[in-house]
Amino acid sequence: MRIAPLASALLLSTSLALPCAQAKSDDEYNGKVLYRYSDENGVQVLDDLVPPRYVANGYEVLTPTGRLLKVVPPQLSGEELREQQRREAQQEADRQLLRRYNSVADIESARSRKLAIVEQDMAIMRSNISTLGKQIEQEEAAAARTQRNGREVAPELLQRIADLREEVAVLRERLSRREAEAESINSEFDQAAARYADIVGK
Repeated sequence: MRIAPLASALLLSTSLALPCAQAKSDDEYNGKVLYRYSDENGVQVLDDLVPPRYVANGYEVLTPTGRLLKVVPPQLSGEELREQQRREAQQEADRQLLRRYNSVADIESARSRKLAIVEQDMAIMRSNISTLGKQIEQEEAAAARTQRNGREVAPELLQRIADLREEVAVLRERLSRREAEAESINSEFDQAAARYADIVGK
C-alpha cells in the first residue's frame, strides 16, 4: 500500500483534528504501522514497507493515525562511522581524564612521581655501566701487560672481558628502553595537561 504525499498530509491533518479518535485508534492499531521515507526525488512517501533501496536513507515509523513511533536515522558512511567512533572515544578519554585529575597541577605531580621511578632506575644502570667499564679497562690492561711480557693471555681472562662487555651491552639496551619510556611519559603527560586545560577552559 503506497500512499501519495497529498494523501499522507490529509491523513496526518485528520489525526490532529480528531485527538479522541486518534487515541482510540492508537490503542486498536494492533501493531500495524506505516513507514514514511523519501524517494529518489526527495518526495516523502507513506507506505506499509520501506523499499530496500531507501532503507539506508532513514525512515519514520507511524501508527495508521499518523502518530510517530520511531525515527530510524540514515546509515553512516564508512568515514562518518569512523569519525563518530573517534568522537566517542575522545569523549570517553575526556571523562576518564576528568575523573583521574582535579587540576593541571595534579597531572604534573603524577608526571613527577612516574618519572622519578624511571629516572632512579636509569641512574642505577648508568652507575653499573660505569663500574663495569672500569672493570673492563682493568682486565684489558692486565691482558695487555701479559702480552707485552710475551706470555699468552689466559682464556679465563678473555672470557671474563667478553662477559663484562656483554653485561654492559645488556645494560645499555635496558637504559635505551628506559630513556624512550621517559620520553613517552613526558609526551603522554604533556598531552594530558594540554587536553585538561582545553576541556576546563571551554
